[in-house]
Amino acid sequence: MATKGVFRIECPHCGESFDADFWTVVRGDRDHAVKELILSGEFDLLICPHCEDMIQHEEPFLYIDPPKDLLAFVMPESYEPEKDKWIARMNADYEPVRASLFAGQGITSAPRYLFGLGQLSAILESDRDREEETDVMEFMAREEGLKLLPVNPVVARELDLPFTLPMPAGLFSRAAGLKAAEGLFAKNDALPRLKNLIEALKTGKDDTIPFVKI
Repeated sequence: MATKGVFRIECPHCGESFDADFWTVVRGDRDHAVKELILSGEFDLLICPHCEDMIQHEEPFLYIDPPKDLLAFVMPESYEPEKDKWIARMNADYEPVRASLFAGQGITSAPRYLFGLGQLSAILESDRDREEETDVMEFMAREEGLKLLPVNPVVARELDLPFTLPMPAGLFSRAAGLKAAEGLFAKNDALPRLKNLIEALKTGKDDTIPFVKI
């Protein structure tokens, strides 16, 4: 679950200092309310207890979503000019707890280093759109009696694919997956990521599907 830390900050409006809670670790697959704060832009908003003005204040935090194979070090946008220094510092701070945080979590991709909440929000918004389109495709696939295979989330982001691949029951091959995807797209051509999936399958050089998690 989400972990918080206490930081001393100074209000830019009245100049008074106060202690404020900030999330230091966020589990995107569990902390749904916190994830929504990130998506809405309210994650780093505070109210000064002295002047009661609203403050936007960023602190570094770690965002983890194992099912989506996403691990991101999120730092304030102001850190970007010295990004090499801050990336090294973030790695050093989290190295002692890395094993306990990530053991058995299924995260295999390299960490992402993001500067500013907007960079993380963009990834989460894209994933949410991808999930919605995947849900539509999966509903159609089940009506056709197709099984659904998980696509590597990292590849899904890189190639803008759905999170799953339709496949006829009892089969597993690029040709069979291509035929299933083309059949679904013929019934609903308003699914751009399904079209991208078809193109990715077409460009394969043999009958394997390297981006499917088995």
